[in-house]
Amino acid sequence: MMLMESKLRQKLKSNIWKFYIFQAFTALTFFVPVIVLFWQENGLSLTQIMILQSLYSLTVVLLEVPSGYFADVFGRKKSLLLASVFMTLGMFIYSLGHNFYQFLIAEMTWGFGISFASGSDSAFVYDTLKDLKKENLYKKIMGNAVFYFFIATSIASIVGGFLGKYNYRWTFYAMLPFLGALIPLSLSLKEPRRHKRIFKKNYLLELFKVLKDSVIKNKKVRWLIIYSSVILGFNSAVLWLYQPYFKLSGLDVFYFGFIFAAFNIIAALSSKYAHKIEEKLGQKYSLIMLLFLVSGSYLLMSNLVFLFSFSFAFIQQFVRGFSRPVITEYINKLVSSDVRATVLSVQNLMKRLLYALIIPIIGWIADVYTLVQALTILGITSFVVGTAILYALHKNKVI
Repeated sequence: MMLMESKLRQKLKSNIWKFYIFQAFTALTFFVPVIVLFWQENGLSLTQIMILQSLYSLTVVLLEVPSGYFADVFGRKKSLLLASVFMTLGMFIYSLGHNFYQFLIAEMTWGFGISFASGSDSAFVYDTLKDLKKENLYKKIMGNAVFYFFIATSIASIVGGFLGKYNYRWTFYAMLPFLGALIPLSLSLKEPRRHKRIFKKNYLLELFKVLKDSVIKNKKVRWLIIYSSVILGFNSAVLWLYQPYFKLSGLDVFYFGFIFAAFNIIAALSSKYAHKIEEKLGQKYSLIMLLFLVSGSYLLMSNLVFLFSFSFAFIQQFVRGFSRPVITEYINKLVSSDVRATVLSVQNLMKRLLYALIIPIIGWIADVYTLVQALTILGITSFVVGTAILYALHKNKVI
């Protein structure tokens, strides 16, 4: 009996290092620094690229709850296995794709994989630690996982820039062995017990009640969510314009990977020290600062195009890292603990929906007019919309 318990504990312990590998391998997205150039090489316009990413974002949003329900009912191991299969299949389709519709199938398949991994991975770790009676280590374990994820992403960006210098498609081929390895890795995981069911009866009714009481009726929370969605939605809209912008400024493709790696480092550092910066600025000036940084960075990029103008994009990486811990803390202070996760999910949902709405329009502007004009419109629009919401925040005594 003791021998069986010892073996069980060893299998559960192995879940942790296997989870680290899972996180690191999914982060090896070699294609990121050159994927827009790859799409353009295969005949896609910026409008089509933005539509592609908009549909991907909507896929992830729509599958977020159903995939979480699957993990809760059928197990985290099966969910992670499906994530591995879909991600591998999505990347395989991408590596052979040559047109918009083939890439759309690849994006949808990849979106299925991301959705099945989202939520089930953290639940898997927590339940594993619960079985080991070490749930107090959860923050440390997840912190390590995030660290390995960022390191792997940075390495992949540098390698991807090097591979892309020779052939954009090689960056997709390079991912296949790592993603394929996730399938046997997932099969080797030990399914922990499910200590708490996430989904209850009448879940939708409960959800609508939470939204009504905590978001619709609570004006402070409502406007904070709207403001954060605008800031993060507009700040993310430029992602698929970076590569053509770097090319426009005269930067060699070889250096794209290094810049994307630096982006992740800036975001990580700004997130780590966000609490110290916020303590000095306070809530009012922290929120106002975010608007000026987002809109200002776009106007700088559009008006000053030269070899090192990519440095203006570091401002957007600061916003990416700083805004999440700061704004979520403001929201957390205004809602009770039993509905926090749901309210924050609403925030993330609104950001994704706004992002999905913005990017096809920006892609169309860049195609019909110029990339510089698209950046100018992003800057002006984000400032006008953000200023109106800041007034609402002031009126409702948030700032």
